[in-house]
Amino acid sequence: EIKDEKKASLAVADVKLGAAIGKLPDLDIKAVSDAATLDLFRAVRENLSSLIPGLADETVDRMALGLSHSISRHKLKFSADKVDAMVVQAIKLLDDLDKELNVYAMRTKEWYGWHFPELAKILNDNLAYARLVDLVGMRENLADADLSDILPEELETPVK
Repeated sequence: EIKDEKKASLAVADVKLGAAIGKLPDLDIKAVSDAATLDLFRAVRENLSSLIPGLADETVDRMALGLSHSISRHKLKFSADKVDAMVVQAIKLLDDLDKELNVYAMRTKEWYGWHFPELAKILNDNLAYARLVDLVGMRENLADADLSDILPEELETPVK
């Protein structure tokens, strides 16, 4: 019980918190937050296990670690929902890339099909089709081209 409230002071580590406490209308306590207060808090923190009987240093260390993780999470505004959102966005991006690649493959088959229409029926793999078009270019170059790196042996003969 505080006998004379006018002489009572409250030590606060954060200056803004001290100012907010000082502005409370129903509380007539002076909030102090200066270098001496910080030194006092540091001394209490360092000697906490000796000030509280039955409190081990390991327990204090675990509490400090948990508090630091909590503060870091708050400062970084870490949220499991944000991580989930990033995973959802990555999956959506993969789907979009897959669609774009299919569109480009279909356009390649459509445009090169004017030059070599049978190739789309023989070769179903889009990547192999694009590599073949890149390697061969004009259909006349097909006979001299080495397709062993692109196509399996059973498809080389029908393509040529």
